[in-house]
Amino acid sequence: MRIISGKYRGVTIPSPKEDIVRPTLDRVKENIFNILQFKVTNSLCLDLFCGSGAFGLECLSRNAQNVDFVDNNKNNISALKKFLEKLNAKNFMLHNCGFFDALKNFSNDKKCFDIIFLDPPFDSNFANIAIQKIFKLNLLSKDGVIIWEHENNVKNDYAFKVFDTRTYGRIVIDFLSNKV
Repeated sequence: MRIISGKYRGVTIPSPKEDIVRPTLDRVKENIFNILQFKVTNSLCLDLFCGSGAFGLECLSRNAQNVDFVDNNKNNISALKKFLEKLNAKNFMLHNCGFFDALKNFSNDKKCFDIIFLDPPFDSNFANIAIQKIFKLNLLSKDGVIIWEHENNVKNDYAFKVFDTRTYGRIVIDFLSNKV
């Protein structure tokens, strides 16, 4: 697993030691960023359920204005903090908490994100809950996008715009916006 493009291009991202993290494949990330290529620079990004932080790191490497990394696993956040320090990265915040608390705090701080990446545990309903909360709390900018990675057998029970879907074997990436 590596950073694909930008100022940290080619840098290997350390994988968390725990088996609960399922990093996004490089080819999937590359395809996602081909779609997002003109949205990342100067954007406000949220890597929810960040695990290794691969998505947010890619955003930082491509000159995002700021990236918020959220994970409830303190080992993931600690490893990511050390890696970001090693890179001498700037313009990020680490949040060691559950996604629900993070979203409430972002709402209280009146944050609004241009890009939100969701890659929760596949055997949970966390993404649907998070997506509903993101829209309810107006955490997505007017032209913002949510990128949701999930298994291809997941039923999507949301009532908002999916403007693109990509399938990579058993992995599906849905691109959502707040435009209906």
